[in-house]
Amino acid sequence: MELERKILEFALKMEKEARDFYLSAKNRVSNPNTKLLIDYLADWELSHCKFIEDQLNKIKSTGKWDTYAATEMDEETAQEILRKPWVEEELQTSLIADVSDISVLRMALSLERDFNNFYTKASQKIDQPDGKKVLNKLAGWEAEHMRIIDEQIKEMHRDFMAEMGFEPF
Repeated sequence: MELERKILEFALKMEKEARDFYLSAKNRVSNPNTKLLIDYLADWELSHCKFIEDQLNKIKSTGKWDTYAATEMDEETAQEILRKPWVEEELQTSLIADVSDISVLRMALSLERDFNNFYTKASQKIDQPDGKKVLNKLAGWEAEHMRIIDEQIKEMHRDFMAEMGFEPF
């Protein structure tokens, strides 16, 4: 269980740093929808931290993973909260000032991609099926973050290009 403990300790550090990134990034963006997305991502990362801490405690106390553990925000509710503003409402972006928002979101996308890759590769390195399930669950959460961030970037990019007169690109 030494490898599993190290994986979770590293993951916990990554998730805390991601939350710090999102909290500081919120002050660098101007678009209200981007701020809202960054807020949700910061909350989500905090939820991941608690989930990972619970896994670490379970492994330390029992030597087993907890495949039934959930985050404080259950997965379905959190995904719906994250999806709603960007799928069901029309975005009013397309201000030139939002270009810096796109840069922040690209950094966020890269961060989430790194996490997804880490969890996917970590799940392949361990032997316990329950550990694989937990790490794949985390990878899936990160994949959902990537999808949502990518959607927001594409929408902002389309609006920006239209504003600059570069349609249909």
